[in-house]
Amino acid sequence: MKYYIELLKKFNDFQGNASRREFVHFILFHCGIIAVLLFLGFAIEHPFAHKVINTVSGLFVVGTSLSCVALFVRRMNALGRNPKLLFVALIPVLGWLYLLFICLKKV
Repeated sequence: MKYYIELLKKFNDFQGNASRREFVHFILFHCGIIAVLLFLGFAIEHPFAHKVINTVSGLFVVGTSLSCVALFVRRMNALGRNPKLLFVALIPVLGWLYLLFICLKKV
């Protein structure tokens, strides 16, 4: 939780480095929050509550996207790779898997 809040505060820092531990903690916690929000969206049958949960989850994803991009750039800097490699993520599925594979490597 400490890494997650700390990295959300660094949403505009594209120059530093991010350790593997920070990266893994952030990704696991972020995916956990998204999974809980998606589960609530599927589990709730009340129409108004369903719309509220979907809106909150959408705002959460949009609101944290800049922090995620900044984290990936800092991790690429720590690995000594060019941050322009993030454009690989535009390839639908294989791009994200390749990018995660690169970022999870030890330095």
